[in-house]
This record gives sequence, structure tokens and C-alpha cells, in this order.
Amino acid sequence: MSYGKCPECNQKDTSWYWCKPCSSKHFQNNFNNWTSGNDKIDKFIQDAQQNANGNDEVIEWIPYDRFKDVKQIGKGGFGTIHYARWIYGYIKKWDIENQQWKRGGEVEVALKKFDNFVNFNDVLNEMEIHFKSYTGSYGSSSIRFHGITQDPETHSYIMVLDYTKDRNLREYLKINFNNVS
Repeated sequence: MSYGKCPECNQKDTSWYWCKPCSSKHFQNNFNNWTSGNDKIDKFIQDAQQNANGNDEVIEWIPYDRFKDVKQIGKGGFGTIHYARWIYGYIKKWDIENQQWKRGGEVEVALKKFDNFVNFNDVLNEMEIHFKSYTGSYGSSSIRFHGITQDPETHSYIMVLDYTKDRNLREYLKINFNNVS
């Protein structure tokens, strides 16, 4: 597939309206303007941003106040799943004119909140596995991972994922178990 040229550096885009070198530079210039409060999570997010070949591979630290209409919709062995509306939505591309990220607008998301008793390294490992299983896998059954936030009351870390109505892993496996390789 042929993409256009980056209006900033005049090099070929790596994805639709996405120039990896320029996007990486814009992310890096913003590293000092946010923190999760955890060096390992910050590094995980920064590495993903530096290596994103398109906007679908970007994860970010998302302040919890960017979500509204949060309500619990499920419970699992290690946490709960909540429905929410992400006010500004995910990053689409760099807006050269306004020197900021252009976002997709309000979007429904699922928030996977881990219980406090869950080991932090297990939480980070699950985030890394989920991220790796999605990136670059157009058309896969994996759910997009948008970023990480933190419950302001419990301080539990939360994965921000695409919301898929009536779809969870347990139900998917019930229906597709014999087709999973």
C-alpha cells in the first residue's frame, strides 16, 4: 500500500497520515508533561509511543478524569470490567497547524481494573502481552489497547480497551473453542 508524504519532513508516511520519525519526536517532546507515577509503566508507554508504526499502535497515559459514565459491567478472577466514555478519544494524527495531537472524539471503552491484591508485575505482564498481541494485527480477534489509567480512589491500574458490546473472552471461547489455534 502506498501512503502519502509527511508534510513536516517530506518522507514517506509509515501508515495512513502517520510519519513514525515525526510522531516519535512529538511523543518524546511530551514525555516530561505526564507521568503515571510508576517508572515501569512510563517506560512501557514511552517505548510503545517511540515504536508506533501507526496510530493503532499508540498507547498513552490517560488521566482518569477523561472518562465519564463509568459503570461496572463484569467481574473476573483478578478484577472488574467497567464501561466508560472516553471524552477526547484516541490519537489519530499530528495536527501540524495547531501543534497538537488530533483525536478521534468521544468513544466507548472498556476499563479493565485490577484488584489490589494482584501482583504489579503480573499486571504489567498482562498489559505487555495484550499490547503485543494487538499491534500490527489488522483483522485479528484481539481487542485494541488504548492505554493505561489509574483509579483515583484505590490507585489500581486500569487497562483502557475498545468496548465491544456483548463480547468477552469467556463467551468468545465458548463459541469458537474448536477454531482457536
